[in-house]
Amino acid sequence: MPGRPEHADSEEQQDELTYMLGYVDYPDKPTDLLRHRFPSKVGGVPAWLDPLNLPTAQQLTCSVTGQTMRFLLQVYCPVDDNPIDAFHRMIFLFISPRGDELHQRGAVRALRCQLPRANPFYGDSPAPASQKAPQPLQESEQQLSLERDPWRVAEHEQHVAAGTAAATVGPAAFVEQELIVEPEPNEDEVEQSGQQQSEVQRLLSSYRARVADEGEYDESELPADLVDELEGAVGPAQQIFAAFQARTARAPEQCLRYCFQPGAAPLWPSHTHIPRPTGIPPCPHCGAARRCEFQVSRAMSGQL
Repeated sequence: MPGRPEHADSEEQQDELTYMLGYVDYPDKPTDLLRHRFPSKVGGVPAWLDPLNLPTAQQLTCSVTGQTMRFLLQVYCPVDDNPIDAFHRMIFLFISPRGDELHQRGAVRALRCQLPRANPFYGDSPAPASQKAPQPLQESEQQLSLERDPWRVAEHEQHVAAGTAAATVGPAAFVEQELIVEPEPNEDEVEQSGQQQSEVQRLLSSYRARVADEGEYDESELPADLVDELEGAVGPAQQIFAAFQARTARAPEQCLRYCFQPGAAPLWPSHTHIPRPTGIPPCPHCGAARRCEFQVSRAMSGQL
């Protein structure tokens, strides 16, 4: 049987890791997505973790179009590796305003921001439920923040807290929704109804008939439950797609897959365009190899 790409981890190894899945939903209150709540969210304007040290204009410019990038999502993700300097940690993801250019280098950009527990913006304990807005900046600080921020988030926060409509500024925003994070269900937790079982049997019969007549099959019709049946009969490309289908079928509405454990890897839908380890540059600051932390799933496009 042809082998998998040299850098692809086995399904058994990936099952030993804990993946968290993100689903989108509208927040109970708009103020739940302001920065003092440390939100994970999609769309709207960025909820900057550090409202003063903002990304530069160059960092927010698409290398392909030369235009300001659109804010896609942010994930609040403190890690145990550095609890002192990164007690608070947020990753922001920006994309090109041209959807047809997202495959180009420089059309997608991830930026990380982190703060120690003792910082000028947040207390040691969570903000009380009655606190609608973040701690206000000094007048000079707010002016500096507004000058650097295409979305003028400092003003946006005040409007949201007051329940008033803010003028739309900056790049066009996607619909704002909260990212609800839950553990990925185990394979044995995903039960099929009798109707689904019948559909699996129908597709399996169709597949076997096609193989007998044509010697090939359409991978888009491969149901997740047939992976074990087909692994010995198909090539690496179909195996990768089948594994992708089987894993995402556990939670089809997932918009985000997150895991920062050693060994975490992307869930590839295709054998093409998978970078080799040597094609991923090391960290420019420490020289260490980069680690996969999260990936945006295909269901995200249907939620924007």
